[in-house]
Amino acid sequence: MKAVLLNCSLEKGNKSTDTEKLLHHSAHLFQSEEIDVERIHLRDFHINFGITPKLDGEDDWPFIFEKILEADIVLFATPIAMGDKTSIATLILERLQGYRHMKNRKGQGIFYNKVGGAIVSDEGDGGAPLAAQSIHYRLSMLGFTLPPHASAICTKHFEDATAREWACVEKEVNRMTYNLIYFAELLDFNPIPVLELEE
Repeated sequence: MKAVLLNCSLEKGNKSTDTEKLLHHSAHLFQSEEIDVERIHLRDFHINFGITPKLDGEDDWPFIFEKILEADIVLFATPIAMGDKTSIATLILERLQGYRHMKNRKGQGIFYNKVGGAIVSDEGDGGAPLAAQSIHYRLSMLGFTLPPHASAICTKHFEDATAREWACVEKEVNRMTYNLIYFAELLDFNPIPVLELEE
């Protein structure tokens, strides 16, 4: 099985952030369960705006999209910017929206039988629950499956958190990660059936 972990931080990939620390912890759990992990720091790529699968000019989107298409699990990780998910997270969700009418070989949406989740870190600024809710809604509308507790929320800056507070955050990441794995395995063995709907 494959998991693609999308870091939607506005910081460049060479800077350590709370978002990256949480994503690293989740990646370690995936790997311990023999899940192939692909980590992508989206700030390091050039991705054009638009709700369309079409390309115009230089665009790294085909690489990102191919990784998402290959994955069984897609995990968004974003800090909070002005009370909401980052513009990069919004950008990726908008680009995925351009494929909402495309079908797989069974006639289902191309994101069917993929599991989605989110890590949101607001560093005490607030907004993480609403950002997670927004990501969940969009992924669900695109056809992703969301397990219970499909997000892990951190409301403390890593440097300011006590050991007990950070342990609680790691516990949330553990629960979210293992739920994603469990549902991905369920869908691997029991894909969502194709329903013949009456016209």
